[in-house]
Amino acid sequence: SSSSSSNDRSRLENSLNRMLPTDIRIWNVGVAPAPALELVNNQTSLYAWSVMRKCDSKLYSYRLCLGNAMDPILRKDRWQLENKWVSQIDPVELAEIFQAYEGTHDFVCFAGALEATARKKGVPMSTIRTVYSCKLICEDDGERQLYRVDIYLDGALYKMVRNMVGTAIDVSRGKLTREKFNQLLNEPSRLGLSRDDNECKPAPPHGLTLERVFYPNDDF
Repeated sequence: SSSSSSNDRSRLENSLNRMLPTDIRIWNVGVAPAPALELVNNQTSLYAWSVMRKCDSKLYSYRLCLGNAMDPILRKDRWQLENKWVSQIDPVELAEIFQAYEGTHDFVCFAGALEATARKKGVPMSTIRTVYSCKLICEDDGERQLYRVDIYLDGALYKMVRNMVGTAIDVSRGKLTREKFNQLLNEPSRLGLSRDDNECKPAPPHGLTLERVFYPNDDF
């Protein structure tokens, strides 16, 4: 019955939460759809419902500080840029650089472990992704220079979001030219470029958060 099913899910939820650390909580556990026939990599087979394959889009946020000092309480979830970079970065220009990511691009120069992933899956991996929105948002009154980058896209390659942030910072501070950035983002196939041609390091992992995963019929 629906009542017993609800009780089973509640017990599962409680059991999982007892095993997890206090800063991670599970709620609203649901029943996954039944397996169905799907066309994957040009082959039709019966597949179990997959949280990865069935999602429509994802929202990532990356938090950083563009000021000379940051509250140390924030150190575990926000990137404090080096002081020598701070004076070189104009938030208005940085916002424009992030906006350049919007649209459909080949992100081969912003992804890691592509060959290893392809070997694991047994098929070549597409590096084409669509970024619906990429916005730099000020999170305070400007005095502390706390910012958040919201990146809403159809899916991300390994380390893609961190590479996007790290590269944008390097362009803003003048380490990477706008011309080279445009080539990495818009012309990798024509120029035969790969991740090795992008000299920028990925942004540190602690500033990144996967905010939400969207499924069909979700309202954003």
